[in-house]
Amino acid sequence: MYFSQSDFDKEQQLIYTYLFSNELVKAKDLIYSDYLASKDESRKVIGYVYLSFYYSMIKDRRKRAEILNQAELIAQKTKNPLDNAYVNYGYAGYFMESSDDELFLNFFNKSFNTFSKSPNENFMLTLLYFLKQMYNSDFSGYYKTRDYAIKTGNPVLISWSLSRLGNSCLDEFIRSGHKKDIDAAVSFYNQSYQYAKLIKEPAAKEKSFMVYYINYSYALNLVTPRQYEKAMELNALAEKVINDNKTLEKYRSDVYGNIGFTYEGMKNYKKAEEFYLKAYQYYDANNYYKLINKIAVFENLSNIYQKQNDFKKALTYEKKIKDIIKDDGKKRLSNNVGIMKLFYNAEQKNQQITELGKRQILYIVIIILIIVAGVSLYYTFNNKYELNKKNIALLEAEQKILVIQQERLKKHALAISLRLDYKNNFIKGLKSRMNDKTETSLDKIWKEDLLNENEFNEIQNIVEKVHPDFFKSLASKSTAKLSNLDMKYAAYIYMNMDNQQIANILKADPNTVRVAKYRLKQKMGLGKNDDLRSFIQNMDL
Repeated sequence: MYFSQSDFDKEQQLIYTYLFSNELVKAKDLIYSDYLASKDESRKVIGYVYLSFYYSMIKDRRKRAEILNQAELIAQKTKNPLDNAYVNYGYAGYFMESSDDELFLNFFNKSFNTFSKSPNENFMLTLLYFLKQMYNSDFSGYYKTRDYAIKTGNPVLISWSLSRLGNSCLDEFIRSGHKKDIDAAVSFYNQSYQYAKLIKEPAAKEKSFMVYYINYSYALNLVTPRQYEKAMELNALAEKVINDNKTLEKYRSDVYGNIGFTYEGMKNYKKAEEFYLKAYQYYDANNYYKLINKIAVFENLSNIYQKQNDFKKALTYEKKIKDIIKDDGKKRLSNNVGIMKLFYNAEQKNQQITELGKRQILYIVIIILIIVAGVSLYYTFNNKYELNKKNIALLEAEQKILVIQQERLKKHALAISLRLDYKNNFIKGLKSRMNDKTETSLDKIWKEDLLNENEFNEIQNIVEKVHPDFFKSLASKSTAKLSNLDMKYAAYIYMNMDNQQIANILKADPNTVRVAKYRLKQKMGLGKNDDLRSFIQNMDL
């Protein structure tokens, strides 16, 4: 079982903090020094995944894809489920930005399912939920996100999750008008501020303060009674943070939009127009993920011009809103817009059916024919599919049989080789004894051979069980080139034969066998105290 470490991995959490506060150089340096330079392959995977988010922030999509591919290759080698979960998290972020819903959800679910089954993985589960919230603003897991964040004890994550939870309650208040929702939003914003004060990294702390100022100032324009003066003070604090930290420049549009909204609430439409135009000046579509954020800047201007009875300008910004919706639609529309479109299409179809009522029977006949054709095609393709499956299964079975047959042939070849060795040595011995001047009894020699033959038949049965990859593995582990005789000695040892049995097979002196085994031990690179028999019999094949 693989255990998660992200809740205790302070370096990983620090990398996220640097990315959160847009301290990209610090994030990259830490990724390279503590992760990519590590000898731990799993740590490299984590490093590459965070590096992919770094390249996302500098908008280098090609490099981001390359980095994720490197992480995936390592994860395939480690076969660690958590490594794959990190890679899937990286890909989920990649496909979220490309608005590929199917792939985003596929990788998100794979990553979430793995991390949720591992202990102490609240940090990664929080990041995944943040990703889901960016993907879908109607996502209902804001309370769950906060709970995961609190378990991490990380003030950056806790403050950020509470801010997002407050935004969720504020959106609910705008829809429902219930006081409990605005009260909950204000409460969560204040809690986020308390955790922001606990953040140690200055840049991350300042960003968290700024987010609190922006969110809370907006809410103060909606509470009863309105607190416009307090809202203006918070907007001024948010602007000061941005002036002091240029990495937060992309939030200037939000601050000016808030100031304009406060002036609008005070019915000072000229001032509201001034700051809405400033928000438009600093607006950057690349910094937003959601359609509602993109159109907010233009919607505010349209509303304020309508209140000033300048309908021409109001229409200009209405057109901009439509253009943004059209452009965004090429990537992805929000779920609500999609549902509205489906209802609209259904209504259009109902009108067409009413107008073409006389042709209803013809349509029904056509539909029936299409269904019949569809069913026919389904069964045709299904039969072909099942036939293909059977053919594939048959090919796989035949392939397995071939592998088994090859293994048997290898074993049989080894047995034949040993038998030939035995017979050759027997013949050599016989010739030697025949040339000896002493009297030689052929009957005696034949009986000796018969005894050895019986012993060899038993050995041959053992040989048939030798693993076919034995010699290949043996050669890969040796420090010197092995001769055929070395290979045979190794096979005898693998089959647990003692020196006398080997001597009988080879018609050699037991001392010769001992010398040969000693040389084999040296070629295998074994030390004085290492046991050759144990080494050979315990090799990984």
